[in-house]
Amino acid sequence: MPIAFPTLICDIILAQYPGICTESDVPSRRDSDLSLDYRLFEGTQAADIAAPSAQKPTGAITRQHMIIDLKLVSKALDDKKFLVDRVIHALELEEVAATEDAGVGSSNVPSGAQTNEEDDADVQGENSDDDPSI
Repeated sequence: MPIAFPTLICDIILAQYPGICTESDVPSRRDSDLSLDYRLFEGTQAADIAAPSAQKPTGAITRQHMIIDLKLVSKALDDKKFLVDRVIHALELEEVAATEDAGVGSSNVPSGAQTNEEDDADVQGENSDDDPSI
């Protein structure tokens, strides 16, 4: 069983960058491919080399299990959406405060945005230990 990986890589690189070759480069044939004896893949040492398609599935999922999993995912996404909405609200409040400090009118600010530093502090400190992704 010959391994043609180096030749494949060379072909891919030469196909993508044809300017690499110069006039002095001469194509040549490799003397021999690396070949491995089939006996290396037999026996107890080769038990974990099975292809993924040859492995049997661990178990079938039932509809009830699928529904439970989807509900958990939906709840997690809803929680993330709530946190993102709070961050957006805090950023809008910061923008309102910055525009008021600069003396610019609030014509571009949504009507529901109010300046409240307590809300801003809650959003920044909330859930920092539980969720490192935010």
